[in-house]
Amino acid sequence: MRWIPFLIFAWLFILIQMTLGKILTFDRLEMGPVGPDLLALMAVFVAMNVRNVIDGMLAGWALGFLLDLTTAGGAGGVTCVGPMAISYAVGVWMVFRLRETVFLDRALPQIVFAGLFCLVTHVLWVTAQSVLGSGEMSLGDYGGAILQVLICSLYTALLMPLVYFLLSRIRGWLIIPPPTRSRSRRSRQ
Repeated sequence: MRWIPFLIFAWLFILIQMTLGKILTFDRLEMGPVGPDLLALMAVFVAMNVRNVIDGMLAGWALGFLLDLTTAGGAGGVTCVGPMAISYAVGVWMVFRLRETVFLDRALPQIVFAGLFCLVTHVLWVTAQSVLGSGEMSLGDYGGAILQVLICSLYTALLMPLVYFLLSRIRGWLIIPPPTRSRSRRSRQ
């Protein structure tokens, strides 16, 4: 990973999430607001392109931590910093392990990975917030929050091919490419 550019782009994604993300959010739904998780899209891109799992999990943790710091109030009222960072690291690990089974430049795997990433990370977050939060959450409220997570995951997944295309244009700025053998060495063998 190229950490300085990554952190700059993570900060930019936070700004985009806080501004454009609000515009893309549907507020008048019965279950609550539904909007895309743009940081999840960056985390999935990193997981699909990073050289090793440790770099990917650290990047996922950093993105989740930034998201934790910007989230005010959660499923239980007060937001506990840490659950989203841990769940993002777990989500990046999951995508990293599954990425070898598909062609990464195809839209369908990108959509599936983004949806799966959001579903896993946000269910973990909602569960942690409901357990660790100061307010009590009923089973019906928890089910409504999980339904909201499901719809947000689908919404985010549909945006993944566009964001993947845009981030692939700056992949070299964010991620160190895997090592390759030089041609001169191959020709001598």
